[in-house]
Amino acid sequence: MKKIIIFFIIILLVVINCERGEKFRYEGNTGGTLIVSLIKEPNTLNPLHPSLSGPSPITEKIFNPLHDQRPDGKVRTCLAQSWIYSEDLKSITYTIRKDALWHDGKPVTADDVLFTIEMIKDPKNNSPIAQQLRYVKDVQAIGEREVKFIFDRVYADELLHSNIIVIPKHIAEKVKDNIQMSNFSFNPVGNGPYKLKEWKSGQWIELIANSNYFRGRPPLDRIVFYFPSSVEELLYEIKLGNVDIAYDMPPEKYDTIKEYRSIVSSSGNYTYIGWNLDRFKDKNLRKAFSMAIDREGIISTILKGYGRLMNGPITHEHWAYNPNIKGVEYNRQKAIELIEELGYSKKNWQRFYPDLRIGILVESGNTIRKRVAEYVSSNLRSIGINTNIIELRGSQLIDRLLNHDFDAYILGWSVDKAFNPLPIWSTNGIYNFVGYKNKEANNLMREALFSLDRNKAKKAWHEFQNIIADDLPYTFLYSPQKITLIKKNLSGIESEDKRPILLYLDEVHFIRVPKTTLNLASLGTHYEEVIRESERKESSTLQQTQATTEEILKAATSTTEGESTSSESVKEDTTVVEEKHGPIIPPILTYFPPKRDYPENARKLDVRGQVFIKVHIKNDGTVDSAEIVKGLFPSCDSVSLSDAYKCRFDPATQDGEPIEYYQTLPFRFPPEGW
Repeated sequence: MKKIIIFFIIILLVVINCERGEKFRYEGNTGGTLIVSLIKEPNTLNPLHPSLSGPSPITEKIFNPLHDQRPDGKVRTCLAQSWIYSEDLKSITYTIRKDALWHDGKPVTADDVLFTIEMIKDPKNNSPIAQQLRYVKDVQAIGEREVKFIFDRVYADELLHSNIIVIPKHIAEKVKDNIQMSNFSFNPVGNGPYKLKEWKSGQWIELIANSNYFRGRPPLDRIVFYFPSSVEELLYEIKLGNVDIAYDMPPEKYDTIKEYRSIVSSSGNYTYIGWNLDRFKDKNLRKAFSMAIDREGIISTILKGYGRLMNGPITHEHWAYNPNIKGVEYNRQKAIELIEELGYSKKNWQRFYPDLRIGILVESGNTIRKRVAEYVSSNLRSIGINTNIIELRGSQLIDRLLNHDFDAYILGWSVDKAFNPLPIWSTNGIYNFVGYKNKEANNLMREALFSLDRNKAKKAWHEFQNIIADDLPYTFLYSPQKITLIKKNLSGIESEDKRPILLYLDEVHFIRVPKTTLNLASLGTHYEEVIRESERKESSTLQQTQATTEEILKAATSTTEGESTSSESVKEDTTVVEEKHGPIIPPILTYFPPKRDYPENARKLDVRGQVFIKVHIKNDGTVDSAEIVKGLFPSCDSVSLSDAYKCRFDPATQDGEPIEYYQTLPFRFPPEGW
């Protein structure tokens, strides 16, 4: 009880400091257009339906959460001017700011928060962020500006999990039956520092400053998010000085340009090799494999130095990271000795140990992962282990993992501030593909997740990491780093800032405001003017239209609990589950008509945008029905509907079996390559 009272006092002090100390004010010169390049164009600007890779930074400039972050990474007020915990710590009451307005001038109210929660939790909306609210028992409006979140348990991340991005009830309720495909998703009314002005599909999204923003008018007049189609196109625009911020530059293409400085930041995720523990039961054998892999060589040659060695399942910048865990050092000779101590042997004329063979699964189309697999394979073959690389499409890879049909695989996980590793590491976790079982690790995860004492939780996480590092179910490889190029004429972006750069673009300003403004229609055309068509076809594609394996798995998480996070004791490892109800793995598009017509009448009228077609995908991957859910122009709608029937998929699966599935596809006009 004493600890709870102390915790409550600490929380109260934080709240008081937020209310009294929060004197946020924009600084710097006003004016100018900031052009930011992004690898991925969002499918929607609806915060309830973010892309599989996570919330778009564009959406986060149009909308506000209840609270956000200071440069030091700590929580500060935002849409909510304050919040307070109940005495039993099972509820949080937020007070919405009086001066918080929607872009159409209407006030933000508690009813907007309740409506947003209703939309997120409604199963028919299939919102991928519904899991964030899994412990929210109820939400109540207390007057016009106060809203109370009630939790079904007491745990440390209540504040983070209740921090939703609010949508306007007076607009969204009119389209709530199909909010994902409504006009609101593509032309939203928000409450953030910037408003949507124009979305040129496949080219750019333009935002303009909100002069009625409660924190004051942001410095920049406009922020333009530019979506280059290739690395070469992006580099050409950078050399011309037409890009102010180039975010997440590919390491193999990175080079210093005089007018830019670079900031290297953490990605918050890690790449690893997972071992099938049924096939490689002996920890010393897995240790030998790990010793044979030159992880530093992978970072220096493939990542060009932009990565950090990983020794455990929590990344370096996370508060729960254990800096004292020891990784396996690269030592080929020791690896050979370990293998032979385990009884493996080969004749002098044999290149490989006859009883050791490893097939490494890797996702096709992921260039870096394939190169890592080749590097690892070369390392293992150098000590006498015969290896081969098996490239699979995302859905095929997932099926093999779920069916436990592999020797080893290469994948990555992200580690959020409020993270829950139970689905990966607990005995019955849906993403525990390697078959790891450790009762002590299970108990430590639950202790850390539901502890109100941060120091106690940190100690538990440290012990958990030590156990994983010692058991070696994974060979942890690296945590990649992001490279961002920034024009030297920009101020407000510092390497010491703990926030993701794209999260605080509204605080950026020009040291000298440019006198001229770039014609946005020219973005991307300069490269086309100087490169021959044949060379352009060989350029490196930058925009990723297909979801990665990790993104598919993340989407599947919203259809399942993943792993019970009950504070009750863990069941014995011998428990047998008679019936499986695993996550639904969405289908993967394998064929899309390569040459879609751009109807002449649409071309003459310069019709641009996207048609959205809802298709029914049979369990053999073919489409047997299609309907328009958001049209653009009659002739474009007709072409899209026809092409939708030509699409082919790896079908959706559940428990490894193909199932029927509905999915909505975007058809862009003008088509790519026009």
